[in-house]
Amino acid sequence: MHDRFLPARDSAKPGTATLQKVNRRTLLLGLPLIAGTGIFATPSRASTYLVESVPQYRAALADLARSKAKALVDVGAQWCAFCKVIDDKILPDRRVAGLMQNFGLIRIDVTATTDDNRALLRHLKVDGPPTVFIVDAASGHEHEGTRSVGSFPTESLIARLEPFAT
Repeated sequence: MHDRFLPARDSAKPGTATLQKVNRRTLLLGLPLIAGTGIFATPSRASTYLVESVPQYRAALADLARSKAKALVDVGAQWCAFCKVIDDKILPDRRVAGLMQNFGLIRIDVTATTDDNRALLRHLKVDGPPTVFIVDAASGHEHEGTRSVGSFPTESLIARLEPFAT
């Protein structure tokens, strides 16, 4: 299983976040503490990255490009009702989970608005959650016609994932 990038506090610079690799054991030990948040409601075999800045996003893409050709970018927030539907119903759907084995998942949580995540949203041309789209992991370019803003049915995501799931 691949290590994951997760934000961590940098003790040298109070109030700043850095990108840190977290091994599977550390992730599994901490999972019960965050299980209720829906952050990791995705298939366990998918490469999942939680990012909060442009440098973290680029680092996640670079890491993903070694094992996956494409990534699903998911912009969400705890206060977003449809984001909970994505986390609890759409991504765990067995058809979506099967397709997601071919993708990395980059999650951007904007529950708390920061300068870093505002810059990331501008970089990605995202107004806010819920927004999902597919990118090429090597280049970071968004695939045309894959972006969804607002609510969508499970079948819509399946239709967008299928052409890239080979």
